[in-house]
Amino acid sequence: MPLQIIGAGYSRTGTLSLCQALETLGFKTHHGMSVITDPKQDPSIWWSSLQQQQQQQYKIVDWDKAYKSYDAAVDWPTCVFYKELMQYYPESKVILVVRSPESWYKSVQRTILPLVRLSRKFKDRMLPEHVKQVRALWLQSFIYKDEQQKVPMDVNEVYNMLFDPAAMRQMYMDHIEDVKRSVPAERLLVMTLGHDGWDPLCKFLGVPIPKDLPYPCSNSSDDFSDLFWSAMRHKKRTKKAATAYSIESRSNRISGNFS
Repeated sequence: MPLQIIGAGYSRTGTLSLCQALETLGFKTHHGMSVITDPKQDPSIWWSSLQQQQQQQYKIVDWDKAYKSYDAAVDWPTCVFYKELMQYYPESKVILVVRSPESWYKSVQRTILPLVRLSRKFKDRMLPEHVKQVRALWLQSFIYKDEQQKVPMDVNEVYNMLFDPAAMRQMYMDHIEDVKRSVPAERLLVMTLGHDGWDPLCKFLGVPIPKDLPYPCSNSSDDFSDLFWSAMRHKKRTKKAATAYSIESRSNRISGNFS
C-alpha cells in the first residue's frame, strides 16, 4: 500500500504521539521504534538511499518494500528521506511537528545521548545485530559537515556534534526550514508540540475528529527508557546497560542539566 502520510519531524518532537493519533484515525503507521523492535525490518533499503544521497547518484529505491503494510510513517529514518518519499508518493501529505530548539535538545540530552554514551562504553555488546545496523545508519545519516561542498563527517565528528548544543540546535532549525522550503504548502501541515492536536490534523487529512478522545501525549523523556529497553529484553546484557542508562538519565535530571 502506498504511503499517504510522511512525518518529516525529527525524533523528540512528539512523533510517538503523532503515530498514535494517526493509528486512531485508521492509518497503519511506521515509527522509528519499529525499526528497533522488529528484527524483520531491513535497513539495507535506507542504506541504499542514504548512499545515493551522499554520492548524488540517484536511482529508484523500492520504498514500497521498506514500508510494506504501512500507509503512514513518522520519526527517524523517515524524516531523513522525506524528499525522496514525497516524490515517490506524489499523492502523500507531509506533517511536521515543531518545538523550540532549546526544548528539543534538552529532550535529546535526556533520552538519546545517554544511549549514545552507553553504546560506546559497551562497544555495542548489548545491542542485537539488526540494531547495530540501525545505529550505524543513524550515525551515517548525519551526512555533511559542509552542505555546500558535500564533505562527509567521520564518526568522531558526528559524536562531537551530537554533544554540541549550538550545532545540534542549528541542525534542527535548518531541517525545519528545509522542510518548509521543500514541501508545497498544500501538502504540508506544521503542528506545534503541546499546542496543536486533533483539529488541524483532522482538517488536513479530511477525516472526522474523534469524539471524547484527547490527543495522545506519549513518550515523554521519563517514558523513553522503558520504551527503548523493552525492545531489548531478549539480549543478555540489556539489564546491565539499562541500569547504567537509568542511573545516568536520573543523574541528569537531579543535576538540573536537562529538563
